[in-house]
Amino acid sequence: MANELEPARKRTDADLAAKTAVVAPHGMLPENVLIFRVAEEYFGLRLATISEIIRLPNLVRVPLVPPSLRGLSNLRGIVLPVVSLRALLHLPEIEADEQTRVIITRGDAPVGFVVDRVDRLSALVAAEFEKDDVGAGKIDPELLDGVIKGAEGESTTRLLNPSRLLSRQFVQLGLSATRGATASSAKSAATSPLVQALVPLLSFYVDRQEYALPLDCVREIFPVPDHISELPSSETAVLGVITVRQRLLPLVSLRALLGLPLEGQGQQPRKVVVMAIGHGLVGVVADTVREILRVDPGCIDLAPALLTRGEGDAEISAICRIDGGRRLVAVLSPDRLFRSDLVRPVVAEQRVAIEPELQPEASAMEDEQFIIFRLGNQEYGIPIGAVSEIARPPEHITPLPKAPAFIEGVMNLRGRVVPIVDLRRRFDLGTFEYEPSKRILILAIGRVVAGFLVDGVSEVMKVQTDLICPAPELTPDQMRLIYRVINLEAHGRMILLVDPAQLLDQIEVDVLAKLKPPKREPTEPVP
Repeated sequence: MANELEPARKRTDADLAAKTAVVAPHGMLPENVLIFRVAEEYFGLRLATISEIIRLPNLVRVPLVPPSLRGLSNLRGIVLPVVSLRALLHLPEIEADEQTRVIITRGDAPVGFVVDRVDRLSALVAAEFEKDDVGAGKIDPELLDGVIKGAEGESTTRLLNPSRLLSRQFVQLGLSATRGATASSAKSAATSPLVQALVPLLSFYVDRQEYALPLDCVREIFPVPDHISELPSSETAVLGVITVRQRLLPLVSLRALLGLPLEGQGQQPRKVVVMAIGHGLVGVVADTVREILRVDPGCIDLAPALLTRGEGDAEISAICRIDGGRRLVAVLSPDRLFRSDLVRPVVAEQRVAIEPELQPEASAMEDEQFIIFRLGNQEYGIPIGAVSEIARPPEHITPLPKAPAFIEGVMNLRGRVVPIVDLRRRFDLGTFEYEPSKRILILAIGRVVAGFLVDGVSEVMKVQTDLICPAPELTPDQMRLIYRVINLEAHGRMILLVDPAQLLDQIEVDVLAKLKPPKREPTEPVP
């Protein structure tokens, strides 16, 4: 019977019942029970509670949850929590093998239970389900709907109650969602007065010079793909076109627009910055993307006229003075970026191709933008409006005595003391060795500006709202911090969305607001 329950092949109750028909006593209807093994013991679930049986899928780990949750998986567009039945029953874990299966429950909020192997399907009558505490063995009888005693020499089967199993460790798992997963707190963080007062920019390098574009014209950022389709008779600045979500996106070289040599771009992976030009989208290729800046308007000056008379087509509209003028960033004008007579037609064609799609039905679809960062191998997202800037970790982070364990220390950010929170420790993921890719996300949370140390920032992503769904309600901490999931089924990606307003609770905010770096001794060298 186990061979007839292979993964991804649904069986209806009628099909399975027909294969296991029994003669029931008069007046009693048989009930189908799926029998499976966990730690060489037999357990059962009513077939009426089961939707299908699959092999163990790829899983996304979730922080701040009980260890019995193996992770989240994509089940035909549904975010499926997968739990270990061994862990729920307090049995030792083992490595999955070819016989490992996931039994998925029915309902609006399905859950997958990992079992060692599926054994058979049996048709039983109610009289065979006994309430036997002794027969439960080491399993808590409260977790069982009954015990099915086998014939002489056969093992006892324990009939599990899935909702009672889950309720011991999880809040809402297996139940229909009771909360509305909205971005209200994220939007409140994004509209912080501190953030609103600054000018948001995306900075990047071209030929070792730092440039920037207004962040509101940037739609997303991703690495340059391996294959670019070239356009016939196109200008040097036009690299070709690529396909992004079933749309053609022209790629234009920023080096060419700035009148810089193309051969100097080096071997490191380049980045595509997708910009909105009118109703169209164009990808401009930079050497590397550095960070998101939010700059005080008083530190931005109009560019001298001399800077707009270069050989390239791009125009520098302003100069940002950062770090007291030690770092100068040239801000490009999006409106004047594509002045070339040969580049302009390519942009115009893209605009014409996209405008017919902007009908009321399509334009009503709202998009959200997120900064995607990494902790270990897992991707997380945070609303772009909540991030003041992205900085590289300084050479020296001053440790703070008696600070909470998740505080790495404090750093000097342009004259302001900013506490640094290790997000790995905050999520109970353990520490990790320093990597050059590590970055610090600067956020304003309440009256505190704090930096959150992450393993890397990969991209800025624009996501349609229909690809965002509520996260399963697992534990209070997880529900508070990770409230939604980007489910990119076509790409095999699942990104956990973090609520920035909940990264620190009120007590932690109060603690950080009072933190001050230790006074230096007179003999201590200044770094």
